[in-house]
Amino acid sequence: MNLRFYVIATFMLAMSVVSPASANVFTPLPSDISEPDGIYLPLSSSAERVDVATAISSGPCTVDDYSGCTLEDVNNDTNPRDDFKPEVKVHLTMDSFPDDGKATNATLRQRGNSARFQPQKSYRIKLDSKKDLWRGERKLQLNKHALDLSRVANKLSFDLMEGIPNLPSLRTDFMHLFIDDEDYGLFTHVEYVGKEYLTRRGWDKDSGVYKANDFDFTMNDALRLDANGKPLDEKAFEIIMEIKRGDNHQKLLEMLDAVNNTGNDFASNVMGKYFNKNNYLSWISANLLFGNKDIIRADSSNFYLLNQKGEDTFFFLPWDYDEGWVENPYDTLINSHQSRAWTGISSYWSVILHKRYLEQPGALDELREAVLYVKNNYLTPEIVANKLDAYKPIVRPFVSTSPDFQHLPDSGSIPTMEEYDAYYQDMYTAIEKNYQSFIENSEYPMGFWIQSADLTNGVLTVAWSPSYDLQGDAITYDVEVASSPTFRPETIVWKTLGLTVTQLTDEPGLPEGKYYVRIVARDSADPVHHWQISYDEYDVFDRKYHGVVALQTAQPDHENDPTYFNPIEPVNPVDPVDPVVTNTFCEMGADPQSITAGQGTALWWWTEEVSSASIDNSIGDVSVSTPTNYVWIHPTQTTTYT
Repeated sequence: MNLRFYVIATFMLAMSVVSPASANVFTPLPSDISEPDGIYLPLSSSAERVDVATAISSGPCTVDDYSGCTLEDVNNDTNPRDDFKPEVKVHLTMDSFPDDGKATNATLRQRGNSARFQPQKSYRIKLDSKKDLWRGERKLQLNKHALDLSRVANKLSFDLMEGIPNLPSLRTDFMHLFIDDEDYGLFTHVEYVGKEYLTRRGWDKDSGVYKANDFDFTMNDALRLDANGKPLDEKAFEIIMEIKRGDNHQKLLEMLDAVNNTGNDFASNVMGKYFNKNNYLSWISANLLFGNKDIIRADSSNFYLLNQKGEDTFFFLPWDYDEGWVENPYDTLINSHQSRAWTGISSYWSVILHKRYLEQPGALDELREAVLYVKNNYLTPEIVANKLDAYKPIVRPFVSTSPDFQHLPDSGSIPTMEEYDAYYQDMYTAIEKNYQSFIENSEYPMGFWIQSADLTNGVLTVAWSPSYDLQGDAITYDVEVASSPTFRPETIVWKTLGLTVTQLTDEPGLPEGKYYVRIVARDSADPVHHWQISYDEYDVFDRKYHGVVALQTAQPDHENDPTYFNPIEPVNPVDPVDPVVTNTFCEMGADPQSITAGQGTALWWWTEEVSSASIDNSIGDVSVSTPTNYVWIHPTQTTTYT
């Protein structure tokens, strides 16, 4: 079931000032990596036209035989993890890849993960021939970047990384796709990291290349190998780490063993042996300055690791920056503003490799100097402006017309071109703002996890992992219990402040009910401003409450039970020391969102400061007399409710 959401919200960005770096931290190393000249081509003055004509046969469309698959089958493929990957035979022609006269010369399938649930899909086109390639590439990755209002964030990031030493980038191109003569709008082609990528750079084609899907550098049974270095369970292995190249993966486990051995010397046995510090610092610096929110999270995804054949060193390669630069209006729409715990350095702290690096003496100062050096030398306002100025005449005509305009991410309605231009203009100054944000949030304590939280027979038991302060300041903890995950002041029913331990057992004397717990870590240097919440996120009806864990969550699961729907008042989560802000909005969703034929679902809506509302598809005018309302529906087909 597809649903449309509407939200209006406000936010504020604070700025701060720091001193310039005193020295260049990027001293040459024997393991430094570089790319040959001529890898990257200059920007074309227009988007490359790509024409694809499908060729459908009368065969089946199954895991074993895709011969009868249609474009509709391809577009309906929402699960990238299963074995069913429908594809359709096509004939491809491009401005720089002329008609070869063949009936078909390629296959087309869908690509991406969360992008599969967007109205506009991303595609992979694979040429049949291993010899007749397009610019030396066999697999063309055409990305729609549906949640990027600018439609340039990914290309801008990769183009800028071309100039950053020790950080191999990827070739990118703007492309205008037509399928069966239907205009599919603007796409960004991003170079595929595989055999051709390696040989084009003069690297061994049998080097190990891995794409992180759920990889946090911890040891995992799913990564077990046989005596020849092959996965015992390849499907389980690739859920964590997708193998792009290489046959023997012993070096990966050897590296993981060193990273997880906290008794070894990190500088010599981990960073000095299995990583190149210049590559490592350049990669993190670029991520921080681009404001990339889609790379270091609990799932630790969206980057590559390259291990050149016969070497110990693993290099970070970049991937996926369409959620970077400035805050997307869609984040406001679904109330997914980045949690403070998952912002900046704190987000890296959740991964053992980065945690061990940041614990090293002087690491924070070193990283600050690296970030500033990259900003001042490779990401200057002039360099960024030159790129954005060149993209705009290519991209703006696409986003202002069908089919792209009506699918731009929004904060409650289709954005106007004035809103698009304002968003695009913000990208010119995003590097400096992201830098200031990094400096500011590096003063905060690091994120942590609530390990257990229970309220049984009136006894509250909570335990959490310790936070950490990179400046060495002492940390205390506030534990709060509320009747709502919003933690509005009037909903907080119990709290205890200034704890120096990481576990608590108390009898708060609370009546039976549904409660939520939140823990706030504060440092001794500035406890009012230097605070942190846990990594935990409580999700309900597509709304995220950062740093919150439910103490009691059971709900009856039957549509005829009047207690089934347990509404939560519609307010944005507020920071522990920030004032409460009430926003005017109308938002809707469904619980559950996906049903099978014959089942029902609760279509719910939240309103605040709203005078009237209606829902289409025969529902009509709906109540706004209470904040949360719902109605049971039984759609017989996939339906969009507005």
